[in-house]
Amino acid sequence: MARKGLALAFALVSAPAIAQTPPPAGWALSLGFGAGWHSNPNEISTRSKGDGFLSPEIGLAYRQPLWEGGALTLSVSAGSEFYARERNAGVQRASATASISHIWQGTFFAFTLGQRKALSHDFARHDSASTEFGLNISRTIALDDRWSLLVFTRAARRLLNDGTYDQWRGSINGTLTYKSVAWSWRMGGGFSYALEDKTPFLPRINDRTVSARLGVGYEWAKDREIAIGGSFSRTFSSYQPNRYKSFTIQPRVSATIRF
Repeated sequence: MARKGLALAFALVSAPAIAQTPPPAGWALSLGFGAGWHSNPNEISTRSKGDGFLSPEIGLAYRQPLWEGGALTLSVSAGSEFYARERNAGVQRASATASISHIWQGTFFAFTLGQRKALSHDFARHDSASTEFGLNISRTIALDDRWSLLVFTRAARRLLNDGTYDQWRGSINGTLTYKSVAWSWRMGGGFSYALEDKTPFLPRINDRTVSARLGVGYEWAKDREIAIGGSFSRTFSSYQPNRYKSFTIQPRVSATIRF
């Protein structure tokens, strides 16, 4: 299973308005560090004890405009989750992504191709190397001078590199943001779906996940923010061990350095 809880918390912290204001051309170094609590660190269907974690992240991206409204972006990133008690629940992952994007009438389209790999399978036994290609569509809707709504949807095909199974994946998410000077308050939710192919002994497994998120952030300088977010996630599945629910709360600091 892919880890979902912390990804939802990260979405509260960043929530970029990518449709109207694409980032400038050139290099960008992103740094992030969070600490928090996860109610179900192993993402299991039975009752689980919560645990605290640390989560550093680093990423490097290069964006090259190709035509009016279009660009090529190449990026690499690495991130970890270190749990205090459930040492086998964390993940250490590296990924590389290439995307071609275009903005048309305020809507952002991106075709992506990515490769990810767990750096320590002893540390993250549930994770495996995979290749994924997909389409992202997002739009930021300005409701007034302070309120905005970001709608994001994605459809993708994930291929496990060991050949055990493949997945069709889809998601739709919305984030409502209220901004007042340097402060921003965010709330949102989403739905995601995954359908596995090539399952050897069982019918094709399908997972459905619903989520809800709340967060607040303070941007003390351009691309410098400290935030705290909480998220709830519940997965329904045709395969009983995949069914679980979790709650995550995480304060986090992030910065982007452009050069």
